Amino acid sequence: MARKGQVSIQDTVETNEEFQEYLLEHMDQLICMEVYSDFCGPCLATNNAIRKGKLEIGQDRIAMGKALADQIDVLVRFRGKSEPVFLFIVKGKLTRAMFGANGIELCRIIEEELAFMKQELETGIERPKQPIEELLPEESEKIEMELKQEEEAHQARERIRILTLAARKKRVAERMAKDLTQLNYIIYWPHCHQAHVDLYEKWDLINIQVGAKETIQLTEEMVPEALYMSDVEPNEACVHALLSGEVLVVLFKMFDTDTRNFVKLLRYTLYEEIPVPKEDVPPEKQVPLVPAYERYAAVSKTAREVRRQRYEAKLEKLRLEKEEQERLAAEQARLAREAEEERLFQEKKRKEEERMARIQAGLPAEPEPEPGEEEVEGEGVGEEIVEEEAPEVVEEEQEDHEKVVEEEEVFHSDVSVEGEDYIPPGGLFVPGLYAPPNELAKANGLAFFFPKVVQQITTLESEHLPPHVLVMFSVDKRHEVKDAMKQFPGDIIQAGIFMGEDPYAMEHVAFTIKQYDQLTRLRKHRDRLALMVSRKRSNALLTLAGLNPCYISSDLESGERDCLAMFPVGYGDEYVEEESVVEEEQVVHEDDDEEDHGDD
Repeated sequence: MARKGQVSIQDTVETNEEFQEYLLEHMDQLICMEVYSDFCGPCLATNNAIRKGKLEIGQDRIAMGKALADQIDVLVRFRGKSEPVFLFIVKGKLTRAMFGANGIELCRIIEEELAFMKQELETGIERPKQPIEELLPEESEKIEMELKQEEEAHQARERIRILTLAARKKRVAERMAKDLTQLNYIIYWPHCHQAHVDLYEKWDLINIQVGAKETIQLTEEMVPEALYMSDVEPNEACVHALLSGEVLVVLFKMFDTDTRNFVKLLRYTLYEEIPVPKEDVPPEKQVPLVPAYERYAAVSKTAREVRRQRYEAKLEKLRLEKEEQERLAAEQARLAREAEEERLFQEKKRKEEERMARIQAGLPAEPEPEPGEEEVEGEGVGEEIVEEEAPEVVEEEQEDHEKVVEEEEVFHSDVSVEGEDYIPPGGLFVPGLYAPPNELAKANGLAFFFPKVVQQITTLESEHLPPHVLVMFSVDKRHEVKDAMKQFPGDIIQAGIFMGEDPYAMEHVAFTIKQYDQLTRLRKHRDRLALMVSRKRSNALLTLAGLNPCYISSDLESGERDCLAMFPVGYGDEYVEEESVVEEEQVVHEDDDEEDHGDD
């Protein structure tokens, strides 16, 4: 409650009715209305500027107010925002807005607005104003700038994410490549499966074996994985051909005692080696004297050539269908003739048997026709039917032929047809086969196409980490935290000891608690044990949170940024923790004790 004689500097407006009454009540004054949200309250940093604007600058010419945006409809666009907003209102209309807690700028704008009001009264010329619910030009500009900054920040985060994934992927490939020296593979495009059969004898000549085969229907999302770090240009025609059917992927193995570089061996065989002509093969059947890679490569056809090819294939299909129809019609006619001949034969046989029976009975061979009965001749009926059907078949054939001729006259290969299949650009290089050009591409491809085989040799890793957060403890709790870490070994992705408070400006001290304990450096109160903790399961994080950490990432997005700053890609890869002689003896004694307990 205000004390007696105290002047009200800033009035509070909380409802629609109060807001409208306030505008009407101060129609002849300049209104400086501070807009705030309920969750953060009015700005405290501008209190002195508000007091100066009211008591020293504006006095009776200005009304200072503060409005709660959460309950006033015309201020809906300011809800949920923590940034201070000051609206300047003249005669119920909006003239200007200021964003931010800048007291000096607020006083300057108050002086300018009062000068504009005085000028309007003197000249009678009103300055442009607009309804309070509409955006001012500076508001629109600010919103566009914020959206632009948000988009730039999003793009920057996306670039960092992509670069981080690429670095992790390279690291994973490097780790797997060391154990996959005896394996390699070849990808055959859908239209070049025959190349594997043609080249089969080469594998015996270079002393390698086929280990496995897979036919896979690739998708656009799978192409970057299949061609990771390759020398293949993934142009539109190349990718279209790769996705047009199932690719054939063949796994090759070298003997364990073979020390040759498998990548160079297969690349030379396919990309450089020129086949030697065979003496016992005629010239027209000789293999072209070019490397296998060039032999099976092609250049994409133009749209005109593709349409012509499709049209010719369509005509060929129609021709084959027509031939099949003609064959079926001829077969049906033949069966009909044979059935008719069989009927006539049986009819003749029956009449002959009746005739012989009459003769044996002493009756005339042919029965005398009854008066008025017309002789019905069965012979020739079937033939007339066949002869009647024949012209109809001929007419249908003529109609089909005229239809094909008409289509040939209408077709134009330069005109695209609505609904036709996609045609990639012409003149682009399309390989028929591919072998990885380096160890990293080979390791990634083997893990992608033959994960079960790779898993039998080495550990399969992924560049995609589970959702994670950063948890930090004071270094004094390191042994207590270490005991908790042993309960969830699969959920602690990384760990280390650093010095500092800010995750983005900390200095690395040690990779492990053991290394930290062995340091001769004096311990400092700002030393922190940092953990990258998986959020895939909640047990580990809940247990660690019960140990009173000094920092936990606020959410998963912040956790990913925090952990990347603390644990860059490849963190700790080169560090190898050595066990002392005393520790090795302790391990041996612990093993012996366990055996003794087992015997008991």
